[in-house]
Amino acid sequence: MQTPIWHRYERAWTASKLHDNPTHNVRMAVTFTGPSGVGETVKAFWDGGYVWRVRFCPNEVGTWSYATACDADPAFDGQIGAFECVPYEGDNLLYRHGDVAVSDDGWHLAHADGTPFFRLGDTAWCGPVSADEQAWNAYLSDRRTKHFSVVQFVTTQWRMNYADAEGRSAFAGHAKIGINPRFYQRLDHDFDAMNDAGMVASPVLIWALGDSPGGYLPEDQRVLLASYMVARCGAHHCLWILGGDGNYRNGRGDEWSRIGVEVFGDSPR
Repeated sequence: MQTPIWHRYERAWTASKLHDNPTHNVRMAVTFTGPSGVGETVKAFWDGGYVWRVRFCPNEVGTWSYATACDADPAFDGQIGAFECVPYEGDNLLYRHGDVAVSDDGWHLAHADGTPFFRLGDTAWCGPVSADEQAWNAYLSDRRTKHFSVVQFVTTQWRMNYADAEGRSAFAGHAKIGINPRFYQRLDHDFDAMNDAGMVASPVLIWALGDSPGGYLPEDQRVLLASYMVARCGAHHCLWILGGDGNYRNGRGDEWSRIGVEVFGDSPR
């Protein structure tokens, strides 16, 4: 299987049984090792029923190998494989120049190869959740012609929109949430479309104001929800916004710092 550099590689596995509360009870990690010998471990995510997937964005041309680890299901443990990362042939700046991050000198944003990146962001907020495919593609076409480079948006139900265009919410519950993969399967196209249009996705993972998820979910459930989205969408070109409209005073900042460390850890992306 061949995947162009800076594109998404994806692999799916089938569970040996139907798991109860899968996002709580099954932890599957996949370690990818590139041609230079450097490894990166990413989390797999539940995609409904018996299906788990992993998504990974290779940053080197050559043969990548992977190995899985999971103590909750033997079908997910000790699986090995490989894929070939090939050069990208096209003019999309994200795929030509790679991830966007803070430059080595700390003064600006830049792609992985050092090419400067100017963040011109648009706040679509409920756009991906509410729009159909035709409307979303029309929006992206308009923004691309106006040279926007980033789209900021919300990835759960929140105070402005309590369900997607098909009436589904991202999760249900409070003390122990149940994530709805169908909600996020619908958003997969939106992430793809943003990157294919040359724009970086900038999702707000946990909106924090009032009756939004960050306003009422306990800390461990915010970690679980955000971690699911990062596992699912982290192979796309993203600039993450952990919380929106948060209250970071009187110790609340420490809480969000803990959440950030739990969600992102030491991931290079």
